[in-house]
Amino acid sequence: MKTCPDCLSEIPDEATVCRYCTARVEGKGCPDCGTRCWDEARKCRACGYTFGSAPATLSFEPFTITAHPLATFLQRGRLLPQSIHLSEEKILLSTPGPFRLSKKEEEIPWHKVAGFDYQSGIFWDTIKIETRGQSSAAIPCLDKADGERIRVILQQLEK
Repeated sequence: MKTCPDCLSEIPDEATVCRYCTARVEGKGCPDCGTRCWDEARKCRACGYTFGSAPATLSFEPFTITAHPLATFLQRGRLLPQSIHLSEEKILLSTPGPFRLSKKEEEIPWHKVAGFDYQSGIFWDTIKIETRGQSSAAIPCLDKADGERIRVILQQLEK
């Protein structure tokens, strides 16, 4: 008999799934979400993590982009624009609070990026970043050239 890692019930040694909680008891664990998958699995069934693939390497000079102040005021009704800092380790989104008395910062490591959505407007662009295990993040009101620069870097992850 062996013990189920989820519910700690005793199950037969031959079992691959717990008869009490239906959790998979054998296989490899996903490094992103912890879900157990078959040993032969190439992708995690829960979060889509690709097993055995080397993470994409990005090479660029770190930079910071601030959203356009006029667009931020017109579209979001805010006087203080968001900023995004891209480095080789992570993405950092900063949203200032009222009167710059506080600041909300979201850190997104590159290996957590699951995809992105690039929306090009007439004057300004918006980028939404989907992540594994975190909430999605968005930075609207970007100048066209800045939005394009971020899009090119995010597309490198897809290769």
